[in-house]
Amino acid sequence: MRRSVRLAVTPPFAFGLALRYLAASPSAIVEEVQDGEHVRPVRIGGRWLLLRVRDGAAPGGALQVTLEGRRVRTADLEAAADLVSRLFGTAEDVTPVLRALRRSPRFVPLARRCRGLRPVLIGNPFEALIWAVIGQQINIAFAAKLKAALLEHFGGSLAVGGRRYPLFPAPEHLARLRRADLRPLQYSRQKADYIIGLSQAVARGTLDFASLAGLPTPEAVARLTAFRGIGRWTAEYLLLRGLGDRDALPAADGGLRRIVGEELGLGRLATEEEVRGVAAPIAGWRGYLAFYWWFTLQERSRDRAPAA
Repeated sequence: MRRSVRLAVTPPFAFGLALRYLAASPSAIVEEVQDGEHVRPVRIGGRWLLLRVRDGAAPGGALQVTLEGRRVRTADLEAAADLVSRLFGTAEDVTPVLRALRRSPRFVPLARRCRGLRPVLIGNPFEALIWAVIGQQINIAFAAKLKAALLEHFGGSLAVGGRRYPLFPAPEHLARLRRADLRPLQYSRQKADYIIGLSQAVARGTLDFASLAGLPTPEAVARLTAFRGIGRWTAEYLLLRGLGDRDALPAADGGLRRIVGEELGLGRLATEEEVRGVAAPIAGWRGYLAFYWWFTLQERSRDRAPAA
């Protein structure tokens, strides 16, 4: 069964740029970009369904949100539209962001390049947390390999239309693992312990993502870093990509340090403090700046890739 609904967007809205980011993002293992569509399994009403999002090509801009699965109800479709709005920031007014960026000559080209792009969230906060933990202290390609192995061994799959789509494991599932379950997948002892411990905290409700919503960024960071396995970078990444905090700046991120070092002409990676200093003029919207920098790094990598 397949049902669709149109979702209005607040212009300017650049869904094509969001798809470009997802198509090249190492974190996007559950989701896919297929023929101009964002496709991923989603859990709605206690059931797994397949979500498809594409440009609705309607006057004024809109997205077409489609669910596939058994007995897709109106309430399911409404929940899917709400999820898509959160993941892609369709209702956000980016005018204040653009205004803040344009106040600094350094950010004017960035504002032009990314006009209409919002930070794209990872499917759910738990997935964002585990992805951030996986990525600690390793290169992004190896992190993607570890995430794929986690899905393959513990995630299951959703069958729709003759295809199987990977599912991200539930916290209750990962909470039951032992270190020995993850070690053969090339997880370090410490990383395995962090993932299992944090999954247990989420499953018990000790780590409650909903309680972080709306908190000032420093307070949310302080709450998160009280958990073993979450440092400041992990907390800020989770707040930005998992919970949609538009001022969260993961300034210790290697990619952000690289691009700021290049823009400042340092001949080295910028320090975390230097990244925060460069971002200071747009306080309140530093999450947008971080995401735009990541998008820029992806575009540069794409430009440098040899022709096929």
